Amino acid sequence: MIFNFKTRTDHFELIQVISPVFDLAAGDIVNVEILFPKTRGFVYSDHLMVVVSAVNYLRSREITVNIVIKGTSTYAGRVNFHELLQIDYEETYSRRDNGGRFIELKSFNSESIYPLQDELNMILYQRQGISRGIRELLFYCLGEIMDNTILHSGFEAGWLSAQYFPSTQEIRLIICDSGIGIHESLTKNTKYEPIDEAKAIELCVQRGVTNGKGLGFGLYATSQFILHNQGDLLIYSGGHFLQMKNGAHTVSQGPRWRGTMVFLRIKTDIPVDYKLIMPKGHTLPDDYEFFIDKFFGEDNELW
Repeated sequence: MIFNFKTRTDHFELIQVISPVFDLAAGDIVNVEILFPKTRGFVYSDHLMVVVSAVNYLRSREITVNIVIKGTSTYAGRVNFHELLQIDYEETYSRRDNGGRFIELKSFNSESIYPLQDELNMILYQRQGISRGIRELLFYCLGEIMDNTILHSGFEAGWLSAQYFPSTQEIRLIICDSGIGIHESLTKNTKYEPIDEAKAIELCVQRGVTNGKGLGFGLYATSQFILHNQGDLLIYSGGHFLQMKNGAHTVSQGPRWRGTMVFLRIKTDIPVDYKLIMPKGHTLPDDYEFFIDKFFGEDNELW
């Protein structure tokens, strides 16, 4: 497998490279070459996360993964890309705090999910350029998607990374897992047993669609948030993906991804009223107010 970050890539190109190795068995060997620019170059952390998630899945299946990195990316090192791939890497720079701008590539499980949510929410609340509506909805949707990963993936763990770009006024965030996927999870509910994978991806953003373990509101709320925010949403699971862009969404077939990937690009300069999405009379979750009090006290002046 060759991952070429010398030029701008996207999630689809990365999955195209990865897809064939999901069929390998324990004892097989995969050789991976990762190409960074020879001089300083930038790569999105959500693209790096796709590689990290896939490699760690292969290793969990006792598949040997040999990795060679050519070129350099200080940013990749800073977000722990090399560490998570178990590659020796000498940092030739002074590591600074993330400054409330990003979350390093991280795994999470049922025990670490809430501290990680707090960490992301700290990024939101330290940034004056992000409207309250964006903060409220991202707080809610993030928790729902991460909970879905733990409850429905069958893998009991997931991966997350996030980066805030003040210059372009956007947040890029990815949550992915290597679990059973949306179709297998949804068809555990006998109501949806007859549907195929493409239909499952289409239904997952509709209100009330669930495998029976939840209310079927998390991905619906997320899709509505992105719709009103005029951002981007990509839900990739199995051999199909749902893409929301420019206010419209499509379901398409593509190379297979093991598990589920949810990518969000959120425009921080386009506020969305929480009340447009949540049911009438719905109030913010109790843990939202707890979060505000926990970090900022009753006199918080962030708005």
